Amino acid sequence: MTDDERWSQDIATLRRAAEELARRRNGLHKPRSVSPFEKIAHSLDDPSPEVRQKAVRELYEVDPDQAATFVNDALRDGSPEERRRIGTALADSGLLYEAIEDLKGENHESCYGAFSLLFLIAKAGVVEPLISVIENEQNVELSLALIRLLASSGEPEVVAAFRRLAANGSLAPEVRRVANESLTPFH
Repeated sequence: MTDDERWSQDIATLRRAAEELARRRNGLHKPRSVSPFEKIAHSLDDPSPEVRQKAVRELYEVDPDQAATFVNDALRDGSPEERRRIGTALADSGLLYEAIEDLKGENHESCYGAFSLLFLIAKAGVVEPLISVIENEQNVELSLALIRLLASSGEPEVVAAFRRLAANGSLAPEVRRVANESLTPFH
């Protein structure tokens, strides 16, 4: 099976989850119209990675809460490989870096949504983009928050990443210490 065929299967799973959520919210017996959100979700079947990334971005632009629920349901029901593809699509769409910028900004109202998105990416097992941010970030508080977020995901992929952070002499001592301490629950 090719990557595009696997992606199509993954997107079909995401679409079914979104449709089920919409049915539960709207009631089973009401006539159902296709929402803009659902129309965009259908475009996730496209074989082009660029189109899929754009669709992920549009889902979050149309309704961030519904998109987060949609992605969370797909992560819960998906295989590890499906979860990783979903997380990669989120990260590659540019939403990860926008969330990081939201956390750096003065608008504290956007912090919950930003952390939610980053948690979904971590929960999908896509930890390297977040580790890269920690390694390159000058803001120690943001780096510590990302380490805590990664630790709370419970994903086994963070163990090697935390070891790398703990051994990275170019990072702030507090960042190295918290990365090392965050390894304890994984033992």
